[in-house]
Amino acid sequence: MILKLCEKQEGLGMERSMEEIEHMLMHALTEESLEERIEQASSQVEVYNLMKELSYFDLSLEEFQAGIKALQSNEL
Repeated sequence: MILKLCEKQEGLGMERSMEEIEHMLMHALTEESLEERIEQASSQVEVYNLMKELSYFDLSLEEFQAGIKALQSNEL
């Protein structure tokens, strides 16, 4: 089931589906131009700021954090 986040679910103010967020994160996390710097990052905020350098990456910090949490839970 795709979660529609248009209604500011969980008070995070997100306007995209979790599927869209995860898709963008997967592309950004595998971006060769950032790979080394992402591996050296010491926090989620640092990774987020690196990804903001990508022209297509326009997730809010809240969307980014929710997406990371979703990806981590999918790995379990």
